[in-house]
Amino acid sequence: MTKGIMCYFSTAILFFIVISFIDTEKICPGYGFVKFPENCTSTCSTSNDRCTNGTKCCQRLTEPCGFHCIKPKDDVKKSGDCPQLQANNPFWFLCDGHYCDVDSDCKGMAKCCTNICRSKICVIPHSSK
Repeated sequence: MTKGIMCYFSTAILFFIVISFIDTEKICPGYGFVKFPENCTSTCSTSNDRCTNGTKCCQRLTEPCGFHCIKPKDDVKKSGDCPQLQANNPFWFLCDGHYCDVDSDCKGMAKCCTNICRSKICVIPHSSK
C-alpha cells in the first residue's frame, strides 16, 4: 500500500513540474534604457509573431539589429514578493541600469524586480504570505 501511495505522489509531482514548464511565459531579453541603432532590418513582427521551433520575435540590439526570431527566456517565478522599497539597496535608485529580465537571471533567492525608476534589478524578496 505504501509503495502505491509513493508512486501516486511521485507521478503527481512530476505532472505538476511538467505543467509548470509548459505554462511558463517566454520573455524577450531586455536592454534597459538604450537607444537602438538606426537602419535596423527586421525579419519578424511582434504584432504577428510567426517564429517557429520555440523562438519568439524579439528586438536585438547587436548586429543584426532589429526584430528577429530568437530563443526567449523562461519566466520561472521564484518564491516571495518584490519589495515596495529597499532604501538600503543602492541599486534601488539606479535609473539607467538593467540587470535582469526574469527571476532566473538573479543568483540564489534573489528575484528580478522593478525599482523606483522602472529598471530591472535583482533583490531579496519578501516572503510570500
